[in-house]
Amino acid sequence: MSWLMARGVAEGRKAVNFSEWGAYSPEQQRTLLSVSCQDASTGKMPGPYTWLRPETRLSAQDVETICAAARQAEADVAGGR
Repeated sequence: MSWLMARGVAEGRKAVNFSEWGAYSPEQQRTLLSVSCQDASTGKMPGPYTWLRPETRLSAQDVETICAAARQAEADVAGGR
């Protein structure tokens, strides 16, 4: 099972690596936050291994935090920041 989780983490980091967030352009950050919000809201994120490890599921607060960051990034653009 640990190999499954490790694979999921590696695949997730290919899509977005929050450890390297500063290396993304502001436009990439907005796009990644938006997609992350969509994926978290629909249950696609963090991945299928949550069936085996329910504690890895995102809480409603986790999803809201991700989506709030996405909304703020969009508001910053609209406000000219």
